[in-house]
Amino acid sequence: MGDKISIILPDDLKEEIDKLRELFKEEQSAYIRKLLWKSVAQEKFDYALKEYIDDKISLGKAAEIAGISIWEMLDELKKKNITLKYKISEAEFEIEKILKKYNKINIDFVPSS
Repeated sequence: MGDKISIILPDDLKEEIDKLRELFKEEQSAYIRKLLWKSVAQEKFDYALKEYIDDKISLGKAAEIAGISIWEMLDELKKKNITLKYKISEAEFEIEKILKKYNKINIDFVPSS
C-alpha cells in the first residue's frame, strides 16, 4: 500500500489544491497523490535535461532517467529548441536494442567503437 506521511501545507497552497480538486471532482488524497506523481515525473525530466545539456550524460541515459523513450526525449528537445548531442555509437546502441527487442538482430551486426 505505502507509507502514511503527514505534511503541513501553507494556506494559499491548500486553497489552490482545493480549487483544482473541485474542478476535477476528485477526492483530496487521490488528487494530491496525482499532483505528486506529476511533480516527480517533472523533476526527473528536469534533472535529466540539465545533465544532458551540461554534457554529463547521453541522450539515452537522459531518457532513461526521465522515464521516457528516446523519441519522446527528442520531441522535448525540439520543443525547447535544444541542440541534439547524439553520437553515432548511441544510435547504433539504440538500433541494436530495438532489433533485440523484436528478435531481428543479425549476429553479424557489431556496433563500431
